[in-house]
Amino acid sequence: SGLEGVEKVRQALAEGRPYQLAFVDIRMPGMDGVETIQRIWQQDSRIQVVICTAFSDYSWEDLVRKWGQTDKLLVLKKPFDIIEVTLLAGTLTEKWFLARQAALKQEQMELLVARRTQKLLELQQHGQPADALPPSGADGPVATEEPPLVLLVGHDTKVSSQISQGLGGAYRLLEARDGAEGLRQAQETVPDLVITELTSPRLDGLGFCRRLKRDELTSHIRVIVLATRAREDSRMRALEAGADRYLAQPLSLPLLKACVDELLPARSKVQERPGPATHLLPSNLATHQPDAQFLRRTLEIIDRHLSDFEFDVEALAREVAVSRRQLFRKLKALTGGTPNALIRALRLKRAEQLLKDSQMTVTEITYAVGFSDLKHFRGLFQEQFGVLPGEYARKAPPEEPPGNDLPTTKPRAKE
Repeated sequence: SGLEGVEKVRQALAEGRPYQLAFVDIRMPGMDGVETIQRIWQQDSRIQVVICTAFSDYSWEDLVRKWGQTDKLLVLKKPFDIIEVTLLAGTLTEKWFLARQAALKQEQMELLVARRTQKLLELQQHGQPADALPPSGADGPVATEEPPLVLLVGHDTKVSSQISQGLGGAYRLLEARDGAEGLRQAQETVPDLVITELTSPRLDGLGFCRRLKRDELTSHIRVIVLATRAREDSRMRALEAGADRYLAQPLSLPLLKACVDELLPARSKVQERPGPATHLLPSNLATHQPDAQFLRRTLEIIDRHLSDFEFDVEALAREVAVSRRQLFRKLKALTGGTPNALIRALRLKRAEQLLKDSQMTVTEITYAVGFSDLKHFRGLFQEQFGVLPGEYARKAPPEEPPGNDLPTTKPRAKE
């Protein structure tokens, strides 16, 4: 019913896992589809809606007069085509994620403008000229990679302001006013680190940590919990919930910055490895850890599609059921590489195995591992292994059948 749908939207929003899309039947008992949509948008104005109808109860002009021109509403006539519905759902969901990412970037820009305006006002109060403020980007050369993304979760604006000033321009900062909003932003943006207050409206710091660490997409994110008082039992509960550090107020900015600097490169041991294909094998992953489960599932999906040269990052993100940006940030955090690099490395690793263990030609192997261009494959293989694939096959030691004392020579791959 409409009331049940509105309640589900409200609960999901309160728990920090909002719906991206709602299919609403125009005719329902009690409350019709139009009133249901009105109430849904009162709960969450960003949710996209598809009206499902076989009748002309309301014309499009009626809907426009009621809600104005909006890109969040579509009409789907019955009977439905399952392929059409599936494509529609996928497209609108991706549109929701893109719109949210754009909104977050705008919020960040507005925050930067507000901070810069505040600095200008402070200069004026001290009688200094406005040109004493360095221009944007004058703090140093543009980095080749984006600075780490830090999410601040809490309702205490004074503490958030302290942290923002203390961390300075070394990090990109996002802010959420409560735990539920923080969880939603963490799932959408996949930050490198979260700083959350222990006491927070709607979802406290402990509940936030537990949900963050249970979710495959966000389980790797480092968390610092800020408490109003230093209590050992509170610290233990925070650490058990998944927090990496527990700091008590009054807040020491040097200590906080030291913790942030310590936690952010915590995965450098993984990121410094030479290539993901050599160590991210499913047999080497611990299945009880959410991070390992995510990697295992991702690698198994790639493995199933190795021979499909059209399989790319977009296709991988769809099968993993995350957005392209979420997939990029998750794999970057876990492996130090991009999804494209991971797919390519696993294809080259499979090619290496086939060169050693099969009698296939280099051309056959090229297509078997998902490359459509022989020259491109040979160049990538040489870059990865130092030799061309044909030469690698000739140098690889021949197989020896079990129980046979005499080595046998297996024909090697030809170009």
